[in-house]
Amino acid sequence: MKGDNVQIALAGEYHVLAQLAQRGLIGSLTLSNTKGVDILVFDPQKERFFRVEVKTTHLSPVYERLFGAERFYIWQMKEKHETCGHPNLIFCFVHLRPPAERPDFFLVPSTVVAEYVRWQHQRWLDTRNTPVASTSMRKFRIEESDPRGYKENWTIFERA
Repeated sequence: MKGDNVQIALAGEYHVLAQLAQRGLIGSLTLSNTKGVDILVFDPQKERFFRVEVKTTHLSPVYERLFGAERFYIWQMKEKHETCGHPNLIFCFVHLRPPAERPDFFLVPSTVVAEYVRWQHQRWLDTRNTPVASTSMRKFRIEESDPRGYKENWTIFERA
């Protein structure tokens, strides 16, 4: 995919907005300085609000043997995501494909994201042969086979 990280992020957010609209949910992009939320979502049937944080990648799945035997989709995260768990916050991880193809969407509760981000970073630190300084960078991975059923998990808005 051509473009810089800002364009990639915006493409992901607009794709998510389109999916929400098709499902009868009202989504609105927030200003870029709104912390921890990219899209505000309203479900008019249930009269409930949700916050959605969108993370987008265009990179193909890769092997990271430290975390499993199969290939992973990977999104960059930050240390702040270790404590982001909230019942009405949902992460939508977007994997962009070529422009003529529909992206992949993986919807994950923020409590799961926070727990995983903490765990994976500690695992990475614990497995270094020599001690390393911690950084603020983190990763969220989903196996290519998606064993937890996050892909197309749009029903998360009904359960949340």
